[in-house]
Amino acid sequence: MLKNTLLRSKIVYNSIIASVDQAALSALSFFISIVLIKNVAKVEYGYYSIGFSIALFLICIQNAIVNTPLAVLLVSKKSDEKKIYAASLGLGQFIVILPAVCLGFGIAAISKWGGLDATQAAVAAAICFAAIGILFREFLRAYFFAEEIPQQVLKIDLAYVIIFLSGVGIIYFFATISVPLIFVLMGICGILAGLIFGRRRNWHFRHLALKKSYSENWKYGKWALLGVIVWHVQNYSYLYLLGALLGGAAVAEVSAARLLMMPMILFREGWMKIAVPYGSRLREQRNLNRFFKEQLLICLIFGLVVVLYTAVIMSLSGFLQTMLFTQKYTDSLSYILFYAVIFIVGFLGVNANYGLQVTKHFDLITKINFFTMLVTLGCTYFLIKGYGIKGSLTALIIGEALVAGILWFNYAKIVFFRLSDQRVPRTKKIMAPRYSK
Repeated sequence: MLKNTLLRSKIVYNSIIASVDQAALSALSFFISIVLIKNVAKVEYGYYSIGFSIALFLICIQNAIVNTPLAVLLVSKKSDEKKIYAASLGLGQFIVILPAVCLGFGIAAISKWGGLDATQAAVAAAICFAAIGILFREFLRAYFFAEEIPQQVLKIDLAYVIIFLSGVGIIYFFATISVPLIFVLMGICGILAGLIFGRRRNWHFRHLALKKSYSENWKYGKWALLGVIVWHVQNYSYLYLLGALLGGAAVAEVSAARLLMMPMILFREGWMKIAVPYGSRLREQRNLNRFFKEQLLICLIFGLVVVLYTAVIMSLSGFLQTMLFTQKYTDSLSYILFYAVIFIVGFLGVNANYGLQVTKHFDLITKINFFTMLVTLGCTYFLIKGYGIKGSLTALIIGEALVAGILWFNYAKIVFFRLSDQRVPRTKKIMAPRYSK
């Protein structure tokens, strides 16, 4: 009983810390978006939205190969093994990142000379630089979440926020706000925050451990990598297709609407960072049914919060239009209800996804997401052609609902099959002596 009470108090404490951390990051992201909406052209804000989704895609790849296996596997390692394992993963990713960034600079330069718009080329080059700081900070965040010390993550991110806001102030007073400068600032702030809090971790690097650590990760990461690519295409293809079919202004329009749902992203991301390490610990304790029930409760709470929040947003629509947006974004608030449904159904799906990650069924996640991605892509293309922006959001709802239903069905089957499977050996062991007589 005492052990369960301690676990509950720990998960509540970690959840609060993770939510406060995400609140700071969400507030910063919200602030940056408002600054850009009021200071740059609508099409340039559309480039920012697409560029930011590309940065998220890079994080997804890192999560697949490095961070998610780290969250799942670190808990089962001894103290010295943890330090060697983490050091190997951290160094190994930069062996790949730095050459890739240089290649990206080269492609951006060639594209500019080949006739690409100067702003687009500048944004592309800035994203390449930003990737260094973004991925460095994300790795440290993943490590501390896996160690279940989210207060250290909060320190890193508060430093990041303070440095970033200082940088924005300097740019505002001494230069001109632009999307490329914002991305460059992201990279600089990520590097500085990471160096301040990540250089004294007492990690032990060993050359032979590099191959061993990535080989261990790749067992799950190969499926997770394909899975996150598929997931990203499913969840962000509507932005890319909107940009290709309707232009950057349409992307800016829907991105401004999504901006108002930022507090809901706070709730979702805060839970995401602790769910897999927490579920992995319960898996080691053979207590997955508890994790399953708590996930259902979290989904219910999230749904109610989204409904209440959306009602408040709609009642304040006139005020928000005047205070936050310019006249260029008059239609954005009409997409809020679409995003409310997307967030509720999407949260259901990602929770089942976390559950399958905890049970190490990365291959199953990928296979399901690949099927639903094809459905979502097809629906998005045809609904954009027929109904524009609202058609793209409707297609996203269809895809999210389909993937959530299939993932939960398989997750429930795995959890309850394991429970029944764990009972069988005990029954046989008790009955065996009776039959042997």
